[in-house]
Amino acid sequence: MYKVLIVDDESWVVESLKACVDWGSLGFEVAGAAHNGLEALQNMESTRPEVVFTDIRMPGMTGLELIKKGSELPSPPKFVVISGYAEFAYAQRALNFGASAYCLKPYDEQEIAGVLGKLKKALDAERFHSESRLLHLLTERNEAGSDSLQAELMKWGLQPGPAIGALVAAFEDGTEPEAGQGLSVKIGRSKTLRLMDYDQLETAARILQTQPGFKGAGISFPCGDAGMLKRAIETAYVLSNQYFMTGKPGIFKHREDGKGEIKDCIRKLGAAIGSKDVPALLRCSDEIKALFREARLTVKDALHLYNAAFTFLYSVHGDENDGMLLSYEQLMDIFPRGSDMIDYVNMAVMKGIGKNPGYGPKETGNETFKTMLQYVHENYRSAISIQTLTQKYYIHPNYISQLFKKETGETFTSYITRLRITYACELLEQTEDLVSEIAEKAGYQDYFYFTRMFKKVTGRTPTQFREQFA
Repeated sequence: MYKVLIVDDESWVVESLKACVDWGSLGFEVAGAAHNGLEALQNMESTRPEVVFTDIRMPGMTGLELIKKGSELPSPPKFVVISGYAEFAYAQRALNFGASAYCLKPYDEQEIAGVLGKLKKALDAERFHSESRLLHLLTERNEAGSDSLQAELMKWGLQPGPAIGALVAAFEDGTEPEAGQGLSVKIGRSKTLRLMDYDQLETAARILQTQPGFKGAGISFPCGDAGMLKRAIETAYVLSNQYFMTGKPGIFKHREDGKGEIKDCIRKLGAAIGSKDVPALLRCSDEIKALFREARLTVKDALHLYNAAFTFLYSVHGDENDGMLLSYEQLMDIFPRGSDMIDYVNMAVMKGIGKNPGYGPKETGNETFKTMLQYVHENYRSAISIQTLTQKYYIHPNYISQLFKKETGETFTSYITRLRITYACELLEQTEDLVSEIAEKAGYQDYFYFTRMFKKVTGRTPTQFREQFA
């Protein structure tokens, strides 16, 4: 909803305008009213409305003076002049001062609705470009980027400092959470970022928790500058995925990393695999699941555990490890919950160390690989991994890795990455879609991970690639 401020020195006029329009259905809400220009200017500085309806003739400060001063604010609103004077000179002067429209009293509902419809299109377009620029700045890693980010945040009414924090909320795919306080930006198919005063974050998260489709919310630490804000957002993003670890929705706040716990888990896991001690493996798995349920480890820790397990397993057999996952988004695409991941690791380890004699990799020919490769080309934009192919074709992951290396000269992971980044390049060249939308279409749920991989492959950020092509 866009906020509207109504300014008129007569109270009945304000109430009449409030009542004659169904603001909510048009995407607006009346956030305040003022009865003179000075009061209106103070209101604009504190509530930052996107649209101001103002009379022209008011005591103290006229509507035209209000438009002039309001247009000098860091985030100036759209002005609509309302007056009982139909002279063209008033309308012309108002438009010259920066007004977007001119309406006459008494109000006509259809006329006001038409003006609001045009304003909403303009505001939507401005927000589209502003959000795109903000996301781009949040991926920059240099001081100049931090300065630009701070300037951009000030346009949104935010001053990075000890009182600012980040909230990332995760919802079921296709669910759109209601807008709330602070700056709100969609950063993925199912995630929304909010930046606001730190002491408001938990209240905002509680409101989101009551909405349909809620999965999890992560709350960052308070940050002191724009550089810290980037790290705060990454922290909140990771914590928003804690529902994967605990198996249930929840709100998760930043705490000091339990690095000692994750190191101990990896040490025990490696010892159990190295000694082929299944009871020790199962005890270790139970301990890890308990840490998951208590949210004492993060999804990044889960990814670390997963990759460590297969590194240990492949080192026992001397095989090349292409079963590694590069992001926790991949991990969450494959497994519904962290406990399911642990169960899969247990199964793979027990098969790998020979505790399941009936298991063995199936020998397949090139025709099987062609079928598999066709499936990869048809599905690389969705969640796909070596584990996906293992479950579909009943072929050992080691053998799939060997086939990819032999037939394509690349690892499976490199092959998928090349397909996705190539497709993303095509979209950047041929469409005007937001980079975040292109990331989703190319198969990346995590916007930030996509930009890192894109730069690794092409040497440029997606925005730089698009600008160079243009």
